[in-house]
Amino acid sequence: MACAALAVGIGLGACSPGADDAGAGEEVVDRRARRVVSLIPAATEILFALGAGNRLVGRTRWGVHPPEAVGVPDVGDGIRPSLEAVIARSPDLVVLFEGPDNEGVAARLADLGVASLSLRHNSLADLRRNVVALGEAVGCPAAAAALDARIAADLGAVAEATRGVDRVRVYYDVWADPPMTIGRGSFLDSLIALAGGRNVFGHLERPSPRVGLEAIVAGDPDVIVRPIRADAVDDAPLGERAGWETIRAVATNRIVYIDADLLGRLGPRVGEAALGLAAALHPELRLPSLPPPERLACPG
Repeated sequence: MACAALAVGIGLGACSPGADDAGAGEEVVDRRARRVVSLIPAATEILFALGAGNRLVGRTRWGVHPPEAVGVPDVGDGIRPSLEAVIARSPDLVVLFEGPDNEGVAARLADLGVASLSLRHNSLADLRRNVVALGEAVGCPAAAAALDARIAADLGAVAEATRGVDRVRVYYDVWADPPMTIGRGSFLDSLIALAGGRNVFGHLERPSPRVGLEAIVAGDPDVIVRPIRADAVDDAPLGERAGWETIRAVATNRIVYIDADLLGRLGPRVGEAALGLAAALHPELRLPSLPPPERLACPG
């Protein structure tokens, strides 16, 4: 059973009394996570979307969506976090980025008797798995299924709206020096495709590869997407970067600025992110409005 598998994987039983894998007359201990520290901003959003925001007792400093998350105590960074700050929240589950930087953290938490759940944060398939895993951890698989269906419907609506359009060649500007972009291992590559674009570095496997200026020029992007925080000012215009003036998108001033906090979150708002990209890449399209998210309930 999925419930039992999760219990083995993170040391929690997400099953409640009456679960179908309990033996007759067997007492089932309810070990659903009730005090969660989330060190992944997207996981914080997912838990709120599941109706389990009241289970959060700690968050990373970047986990500020939805607005209610700001009321959850900030325990600092999500990569190599302060264990002292995390443990001070008395969690029964800590949600971590999966990766070598946090392997020691997970091991130390286990030594302290605290369960952890490590999640990948690269692809849309990862998002589906994360929604299911978090729903199981807090004992709300039905809410997770509903959220997963809503996300799929949002992305499907954007894909339908851009079906048949001419694909715009896109360079996604992650970092200036050295130039860094996205490859097909990133969910952003998938969002660009859904939005009616074609990532000029979509042939690269790594999620965030470094590339050279010559390769960017050869990629001949029609549009450059620059993620930027909503309250930030662009203090490094692309036209002022040496050699970038030869890139068509720069020469024609087709630079698109999109909220980095929206694009960078592999969570419930990916449909909104895809829709924003579609509007930027294809301003000529009449795009749908996504329905407001259903308020889900996670009892217990």
